[in-house]
Amino acid sequence: MSKLLDHLKRFLSGRRSLLVCLLGLVLLFVAGGAWRIKREAQAQLDRERTRLEKLDIIPFEKSVRPSLARREIQVWQGTRSTNDLARFRDSYYAATDGGLVQYSLDGNITRRYSVLDGLPESDLTALAPFGAKLYMGTRTRGLVAFDGEHFESYRWPDRTPQAITALLEDSSRLLIGTSAGGLIEFDGKQFRELKIGPEKKRLLAINCLAKDGPRLYAGTFADGLWIEEAGRWLHFKSADGLLSDRIVGVVADGESIFVASDYGLAVARAASLFQDTGETSQKRFQSLQTTPTLSSMVSSRGRILFCLDDGETFAMAQGVEFSRRAPIESVAWERPASLTSCHLKALDGDLWLLGSDGVRRAHAEENSQDQKSARLSFKLFGQSTDERLLSSNLISALAFDAEGRLWAGSFRNGIDILSTDGRRLAHLESDAAREINYLLEDSEAKTMLAATSAGLLRFDESQRVERLTAADGLLSNSVMHVALVQESDATGTEAKTGREARSLAHGAGQALALATSKGLSIGAPGKLRALTTVQGLPSNSLYAVLARGRSLYAGTLAGLALIESGRVVRVFKDSNSNLTHNWVTCLRVAGSRLFIGTYGGGIFELTAAGDVHSFASEIGSAVVNPNAMWSDDERLYIGTLDGALVFDLRSQKWTHLRDELPSRVVMSMTGDDKYVYFGTTSGIARIEKSYIESLESGV
Repeated sequence: MSKLLDHLKRFLSGRRSLLVCLLGLVLLFVAGGAWRIKREAQAQLDRERTRLEKLDIIPFEKSVRPSLARREIQVWQGTRSTNDLARFRDSYYAATDGGLVQYSLDGNITRRYSVLDGLPESDLTALAPFGAKLYMGTRTRGLVAFDGEHFESYRWPDRTPQAITALLEDSSRLLIGTSAGGLIEFDGKQFRELKIGPEKKRLLAINCLAKDGPRLYAGTFADGLWIEEAGRWLHFKSADGLLSDRIVGVVADGESIFVASDYGLAVARAASLFQDTGETSQKRFQSLQTTPTLSSMVSSRGRILFCLDDGETFAMAQGVEFSRRAPIESVAWERPASLTSCHLKALDGDLWLLGSDGVRRAHAEENSQDQKSARLSFKLFGQSTDERLLSSNLISALAFDAEGRLWAGSFRNGIDILSTDGRRLAHLESDAAREINYLLEDSEAKTMLAATSAGLLRFDESQRVERLTAADGLLSNSVMHVALVQESDATGTEAKTGREARSLAHGAGQALALATSKGLSIGAPGKLRALTTVQGLPSNSLYAVLARGRSLYAGTLAGLALIESGRVVRVFKDSNSNLTHNWVTCLRVAGSRLFIGTYGGGIFELTAAGDVHSFASEIGSAVVNPNAMWSDDERLYIGTLDGALVFDLRSQKWTHLRDELPSRVVMSMTGDDKYVYFGTTSGIARIEKSYIESLESGV
């Protein structure tokens, strides 16, 4: 019996081994088949990629942009600064640095579109109708298509940045000029790059595009003019007679080709450009007029018109023989003194002037070579009385005053004073009050301090201004940041009292700490003390100051300095601490914790023990913009080049805001009990704290 059982065990054991072997063979066969399938699929992908590369086909990603419109979010922007204009269906559309503006044909503004409606960003650069859609270029987020209701976003993953500088509809294709991504054509289904010559050179920094018959003209920012005809490319620069290598416009008129650069106007015979004379030193273009700051040129109703950056306009007749050269006349019109960034557009037979102050139109009947008077009446098109329009969208500073008004400082156009619902109550601008780096309310004195590139300004309750400059003892007029400190703590001396201490700088017992481009200035006007690298600062380029108790912290280009009793007692940098990047852009106390923002190293915390802790493992090495940190003692808000980071001090959880903002470049922040206000390069986003809480909880 036992022998029978032994035989049975050996038989079953053998069967199991056989089954195991068979199973192993099956798995090996399956794995081998899967590997072959994967290898063949990869080989096919490689072949297809190689084929597309030979055809210069560009891979792209397309997405339908969602609407973010909801009651918890508002976007406040100006829409005056206009970059392009196009007619689409029964409306005109303007590309502005504050989104897309729709006009009726008679000039009424019918709608404004922002990121809340589906735009990937607000700063629009160019427009062109193509097929059944309106296409628009953006400053950093690629190409956008609009069908009248929805926005679609196109991005090219193989090239960055995604800045589009020019669009041109050319029969069955859309030509797309970019800053760094080359010249691209789109047939509605796929994108292809147009490269130069057998070496496949990429065309960079395209400024303008024009088409005349079979010839394509591409003007660049710094590489002159490129002309393509039947696959042949020609290149012309200042050595060929152009007045500058920055081309702003091209007009073909019979046998003449006029080229406008930022330094003037030149002309050449079209035939001579395509003839190989064999003489490389021969100049093909002749100078017509030296005109610095020339910004654009168009042809309209028998005339060639060009304008300067400030809107000054000139004209010449078309169709004149090359040898005779048409006289150039100055065109008079009632031009505002503050105009900038002007350029001309010919559309629907009318002449349009676009720039920093909106859209202006001169009707067809006065824009003609038969018009004897060299005058145009450019009239504002689409005037708006909306009080929520900001004077500038580049919001570099935000702060509330004692009356609950929001002060919004810009880096170009001074200060807007706003109500909490976005209405503009006042605008402050002067030669001094223009480039605003930081705003701080002095609650004791009921005034607002403004750090600017022209010194420190103090605005009283009536908005009268006093100014502190290098003439008063400042190390430099370029002030990046300001903090109020106790005078005895800052200077190591006894606090002053009386009228001397209640001057421009402070109330009794307070002093100013000013971060300047040449060091740290501390004290009162006339009694300012300097701290520089001589006294131990790691750099004289200061970006932030922070008073905490009896200590003062200074963020510099080369590290963080701790100052006590007027002396530098410790320096934190990458060589002696966990601070990985020495450029300290901002400092903020949140709750009982001190946070450090850096340019390229992200966020750090200086602990009570004097150690530096990095958050790079959680949020990466973000670029934190100068003065772009704020806290309500529940959360820390940080402005970066890629949106806003929010740190919950209780849960230690990070949240990233991007699509809700008019621009991903966040330069300033402040808040009240209900809202947080984010200042960006494209306006202000007001977001309810409840919305941020819902993001944190995943609701």
